[in-house]
Amino acid sequence: MYENAEAAADIRPAATPAKAKKGDDAFTASYRAFCYRLLGQRYDRGEVDVILSERLKQAGLSITPGMHLAVVQFTTVLAFVASLVFGLVFFLETLHSPMWYVYVALIVLVTVGAVRVGFGSVISNKIANRKDQLDRELPFTLSELSVLASTGASPITLVHRMAARDHDPGMTGEFKRVVYKTDIQGEDLITALAETAKESPSTTVREAFWDLANMIHQGGSLDEYLRNKADDVLKLKRLVQKEFIERLSTFLDMYVSLVLVGVLMIAVGAFLLNSLGQTAAGLDSNQLLLVLTFGLVPLAVIMTVIMISIAYARAE
Repeated sequence: MYENAEAAADIRPAATPAKAKKGDDAFTASYRAFCYRLLGQRYDRGEVDVILSERLKQAGLSITPGMHLAVVQFTTVLAFVASLVFGLVFFLETLHSPMWYVYVALIVLVTVGAVRVGFGSVISNKIANRKDQLDRELPFTLSELSVLASTGASPITLVHRMAARDHDPGMTGEFKRVVYKTDIQGEDLITALAETAKESPSTTVREAFWDLANMIHQGGSLDEYLRNKADDVLKLKRLVQKEFIERLSTFLDMYVSLVLVGVLMIAVGAFLLNSLGQTAAGLDSNQLLLVLTFGLVPLAVIMTVIMISIAYARAE
């Protein structure tokens, strides 16, 4: 429902409702604006949800807590009405099922639950994705920053030059947030770094920004610190990749034991059922093999691929 915060979005207060940006889908932007006018303004006038506000900032979403809650609430109502109408038409008018009310209630509950769970996972997924991106880019950003620092440039000049890059968009966006706080909000560089670190979803980035703020405040060799910090982050990255390789062997064992051996056992059980003329959970051997072939095997393979993809994304 939401797009990642872009550079333009990073140069405005996080408490301002999101407006249509270049690349935004017009319908999505209009829908968000409608929900905000309908409910979001009322939510924002009340007590501010500090936790939700911080999570939205960590997710890189330039929206207010009121806008997010308004979109969730209004979409849930739409899903409830749509699923109710569909269930009544399909089970009551088309199929004339005597238990139509059970199926309608089930469809409504599943639909509303899926909408709430889906919106609940949007922020968490964006935070996780943004954290992974920042962790991937941080070692190279620190190395580049150390090279620039060795030229003798001032810290504020370094921050501006890092914010003007056209690569590593995650870390570049973090420096743009620092520039916004210093140039637009009038904060000093140390405070801007500390506040940006607080809003970052990555623990490593927070530590790097806090350490950078302390180095600027106390003085010291900035380029030497950045080189050492880049080496430490790279060592941590190599450790994570090593753990990923070790987890691959675990995934292989799981795939062999659960998928291959499990499929073989179910197939043998199906042949035994066929020879004995019995059924399992109301399924004969042919039906059981069909469920196995077109249901359990693809599901097991897909779940294995998803787990490996998630682990790889964390280790990349």
